[in-house]
Amino acid sequence: MKRTSNRKITVTIDGKKILVPKGLSILEAARQADIYIPALCYLDHLEPYGGCRLCIVEVNDMKGFSTACSTPVAQGMIIQTKTAELQKLRAEILELSLSEHPYTCLVCKDKEDCIDFMHTTRKVSTITGCNFCTSNGDCELQVLVDYLDLKEIKYPIHYKGIPPEKNNPFYDLDYNLCVLCGRCVRICNEGRNSQVLAFIQRGNNTIVGTAFNESQKDAGCEFCGACVDVCPTGSISEKMGKWAGLPDKYTETTCLLCSAGCRMNINTRGNRVVNVGPRPGTRTNPPQLCLRGKFIPVDINNHPSRIVTPLIKKKNKWVEVTWNEAVEYTASNLERYRGNQFGMICSPHDTIEENYLLQKFARKIMRSNNVDLFSSYANREVMDQLHQHYSVYPPPAIEEIEKADTLFLLGTDASVTHPLVEYRIRKAFNNDKQIIYANAFTTRTSDFATQNILYAPGEEINFLYLLLSELVSKNNSSLPDNFTRHFKKADVQKARSLCGANESAIRQAANALDRSRKLIIIAGDEIIRCTAGMDNLHILQNIHQIKNIKHGCYLLFLEYEGNLYGGVLAGAHPDILPGFDHLGDEKMIYKWNQIWQTKLSTIKGLASDDMLGSIRDDGITALMIAGDIPSRKEMANLKFLVQFNMFQTGLSEYANVILPVTTFLENDGYTLTLDGQFKKIRKTIPPPEGIRTISWIISKLAEKMLESGFSSYKSKDILKEIQNTVSSSPSLHGENLKLIPVKPKPTETNKDFPIEVILSHNHFRYKGNSLTSLVTDLKEVIDENILAMSPQLIKQLKLKDGDKVKIKTEFGESQSILKSSPSMNGKAARLFPDCTDILSLTGRINPDRTMIDTRIEKI
Repeated sequence: MKRTSNRKITVTIDGKKILVPKGLSILEAARQADIYIPALCYLDHLEPYGGCRLCIVEVNDMKGFSTACSTPVAQGMIIQTKTAELQKLRAEILELSLSEHPYTCLVCKDKEDCIDFMHTTRKVSTITGCNFCTSNGDCELQVLVDYLDLKEIKYPIHYKGIPPEKNNPFYDLDYNLCVLCGRCVRICNEGRNSQVLAFIQRGNNTIVGTAFNESQKDAGCEFCGACVDVCPTGSISEKMGKWAGLPDKYTETTCLLCSAGCRMNINTRGNRVVNVGPRPGTRTNPPQLCLRGKFIPVDINNHPSRIVTPLIKKKNKWVEVTWNEAVEYTASNLERYRGNQFGMICSPHDTIEENYLLQKFARKIMRSNNVDLFSSYANREVMDQLHQHYSVYPPPAIEEIEKADTLFLLGTDASVTHPLVEYRIRKAFNNDKQIIYANAFTTRTSDFATQNILYAPGEEINFLYLLLSELVSKNNSSLPDNFTRHFKKADVQKARSLCGANESAIRQAANALDRSRKLIIIAGDEIIRCTAGMDNLHILQNIHQIKNIKHGCYLLFLEYEGNLYGGVLAGAHPDILPGFDHLGDEKMIYKWNQIWQTKLSTIKGLASDDMLGSIRDDGITALMIAGDIPSRKEMANLKFLVQFNMFQTGLSEYANVILPVTTFLENDGYTLTLDGQFKKIRKTIPPPEGIRTISWIISKLAEKMLESGFSSYKSKDILKEIQNTVSSSPSLHGENLKLIPVKPKPTETNKDFPIEVILSHNHFRYKGNSLTSLVTDLKEVIDENILAMSPQLIKQLKLKDGDKVKIKTEFGESQSILKSSPSMNGKAARLFPDCTDILSLTGRINPDRTMIDTRIEKI
């Protein structure tokens, strides 16, 4: 990429003098001055290509014609962009390009009036003209033809006759419309570093495709949709919303599907989402998202199965009712279950404001501290410990990743969990930064590392202990004796025997970390969700402290769900009040009693799994659940269950009332991202008539139950209440953290269940709802119900690739398809579960382990 300078220079474009930064190209300078220069191959943020030749310009004292995209401006430069000779050359170039594109409509003299007579004949299987094309009105060829005033084309149409490809899950391909501009190839390779698309074949037979004609999934496509966004024609068209027409409005908001909180643009028409992508008239603004951010929101919002009316179960049948009746029925029933018999399970995909109101409702009105988030940490202290660290040492912004001189990636598969973090990692790799990757298996992320370290599955703590001991030995003189004396030779040897990683590789990694002047440690959520999660967190904090003695070091944890951190900040935690005030602190209890004008219960709250395990007459009798969770048969013993959701699910079988709620596209609020940034969620479209926000519902329930403090349900008013009572930033007051001694730990084995399986998290759910159940195309591109196993272990178990197997644990069993995977080493196996598998195999909705002891049997 070119670097611009703070120094300004003067250039003249089409007689207009403009002041621009030195280092810009002519094309960039012209765009800053709102001067149009055609360009089919150019993309912002990528190196200039100069392939289409349509951006040619005349520059004083330069021979011939220069391409505006690749020619830098210079002081005093005089540029002409629209002379008769230039326009003639451009017309010739465009005619040649259009000779392999159906151009009849483009130059038809009746094209302006044609649309009025084409309404019933637009949807066709083969596109032969503009009015049959989904990009009609958003096609750059139409703009070019008008700009060049092209009335006829002297070359006959050479129609390629390639059958359109409609077997990709989220978009269709029609190579007959492709003008070989190269944008999709370049955004895939240079922009996203996916290396999937390429020009294949030669001459007139050239098309865009994958090497060896593999399917896009087999070629490694991540289905980010970047190629769809940048296509200037209708050659790559998104399936959902393709016939909805051109957007008449766009709104920028924040994605809530993972904790990265990416900026996203929602294009709408009327009250319907057309697509998620660049603003109309642009191709890369805002930048591209990932599979979940690009394609899922449209499917969810426009889903035909959405509940649009409150439902009450009467005589074991669902009956549609008005909101007044639903609120009256729910409030009158909840009155019976105040106290510790009530539980609230919130969603990390809701806004900070919604989770604040939900926990306030549970604590103030229902007199219960049984409040938790689905997808919370099994170790209840982890989030508080992480917050304490971030309060003193804020996490780095995601944009800082590519600026570090060294990245240490631990236990993460960021290409799946947080693709836009992965994007930054790949940029750092391309900029020759040192990247150390450590995991129990290889992933797409490990392809972008300068050093890969494989440790034995489940041995993260022993690997980290060895790494820490190496750093301690290198910095012994700078560390206190009461810390260094904990590193005994016997402990190091024990960790070495268990770890499974190469000793010299660990030493090499320690040397790189020690030399780094700006180190960013990026840890997957599995590292702090496993059995030794708290110890792993302490070791990483120790490494951070040691590195911070001399040079900069930052910790960044890739939390699974969208607003998990923000939900806990809002108080959706059994031990934590809003602002990370501790429920066990009498001063904090007094503070919130005063704020809410109430008397809070001091009974310790239950976490979500504890609530579900305590369903009985003398335990939990009533639950309120935001979204969906895997259902358990014990739920039949509940006396009252309220579900806030968009769909009926397995949980709905046990519910007494279902209240339809908005998606994040239909809501206002804030989220707290993994890098500690508060980002705005903006309402992009109004919800369907019968759907309400959680904030509105809670306000109405409180009103019906004659409770005060809930009268306003608008996001700005709720946020103001939060800001007046808690700190608005994770960077709170705190003392410097101290070094915490940690010991290596042996792995326990279970003879009855001898095969250890790595339990991966299912990232394809929203508010607990299974996305593969709602968006069936997802099943084609993600692994779910797949047991990936090393070839060595498959051979040992006398199984074969593709076998259907039963996985048994002490808690239950599930079925999966066996897949031989070279990414798994030794006797390793990794399960990609669906949402119900996790409960079946661990007995929990929020597992307390990432390794499970199993028996594997062929079905």
